Amino acid sequence: MSIQEEGHHLGAWFVWMAAVVFYFYEYMVRVAPSVMEQDLEVAFHTSSAALGTALGAYYIVYSPIQLLAGVLFDRFGGKKVLIPASLFVVLGCLFISLPSTNLSTLAMGRVLMGLGSGFGFIGVMYLAAVWFNQKKLELISGLTTSIGICGALIGQAPLSRLTDTVGWQASWAYIALAGILCTLMLIFFVRETPTWGQSVRESRNENLSIKNFLYGLWCVCKNKQTWIIGFVACALYTPLVVFGDLWGVQYVRLITGITKAKASCVVGMLYIGWLIGGPLAGYVATLIGGRRKLFIVSCLAASLILGIIFLLPVKSPLALGILLFICGIKSSPQVLCFAASLEANPPFAKGSAIATVNMIVMLLGGLFQPIVGKLMHSSNASYDVDSFRFALTSLPLLALLGFFAAFFISKKGYKERANN
Repeated sequence: MSIQEEGHHLGAWFVWMAAVVFYFYEYMVRVAPSVMEQDLEVAFHTSSAALGTALGAYYIVYSPIQLLAGVLFDRFGGKKVLIPASLFVVLGCLFISLPSTNLSTLAMGRVLMGLGSGFGFIGVMYLAAVWFNQKKLELISGLTTSIGICGALIGQAPLSRLTDTVGWQASWAYIALAGILCTLMLIFFVRETPTWGQSVRESRNENLSIKNFLYGLWCVCKNKQTWIIGFVACALYTPLVVFGDLWGVQYVRLITGITKAKASCVVGMLYIGWLIGGPLAGYVATLIGGRRKLFIVSCLAASLILGIIFLLPVKSPLALGILLFICGIKSSPQVLCFAASLEANPPFAKGSAIATVNMIVMLLGGLFQPIVGKLMHSSNASYDVDSFRFALTSLPLLALLGFFAAFFISKKGYKERANN
């Protein structure tokens, strides 16, 4: 059966469904501590700073594991990698649910979660690249990102209510149980790599030597297109990481004077924009004549909208919500960067191509959080509105750099460049 026939086969959608459920689950686990912060401080007799360090162990593992994840997917396929990854996340949840006042227990649980979660998004995209034809990858990438964002939303208000009802430790036990169900889905629905996919891997990896094992990763990393695409992806994604995940609610409260709950709803419009825009990005790219044009337009539009939000500044909650919603839609074509990285790199390195771009996005996005914090502190240690505006202006500047970088994304795929 050809790749095109596999892409239309019902079984391929079941493979993707099982993998995307795991991605949804690990995204929920990632943001879960945000609704338990005060409970965790009391339980572990610690300060906010020390708690933040322990919880941050997740990202210390998550970012670098991306590269190894790509290599492992290329070598062993999806099923043999995703099942152990899911079990690592479950183990991390169980670790935290145990009665303990030792902060290292919490840190170790987060390390295990980060270790397993690092395989989530890459696993979904790897399986999509294996089981579906190229034309479906853009739609699947958008749907996958939207479902992940739904996981983040579930990890907020609904999980907060569960914690209030049963307590934070029992909540982690329930989350672990949900992870076991995800693992069972991976076992029953994710099939082994199809014959054609296995032959592609074996044609390049004839033995298990370190040289061949890392060859695909080397090909991806030495390709300058990988880094250009990764930077553009980061420029579009960083507003979500920096403003949506960390500083947004506090900024909106300062600039508008509304309550925390209302400020959360305003910031949530950024996520809803992504939720709607992600699945439509591929269609829009086709409509305007290609991904590169869409990346150029998206980065410029995001830069302008973020500039309006922080430089005017906009003080109306309604206007802020509308602008953030539009910003989310304009930033959401970031999901197409993963399909672009697949086309820009050799077919035997699908996992490594996705993993490298995702690592660039997560690493640079993660670094921008403390950078914005330091910019705020350098401007005014009291963290007032002006210091927020000064620091957050870095976001439209980064999007503007992404605009210029997008012009250097090649219109030709890997095969076309290799033949020239």
